Amino acid sequence: MRLACTVTRLPGGWMATHNSREAGQIEVRALTRGEVIEKIKGEIRYRLELCPCTGDTYQHIDIDVTESPSRA
Repeated sequence: MRLACTVTRLPGGWMATHNSREAGQIEVRALTRGEVIEKIKGEIRYRLELCPCTGDTYQHIDIDVTESPSRA
């Protein structure tokens, strides 16, 4: 499953956001770019697995990252 997110460099770290019908609106923050991408993957996976009707474990989530301008 491929999902889009936006990654933004902040003064104290990084922020990733995602918004979709399936997972809803998500925003996470972390100190590094790699960590923020892992956190958003985990949050998306958690929200998708809340619906047990699909039986899918969502272990193969790919994130399409779009870089946003840094916030000062």
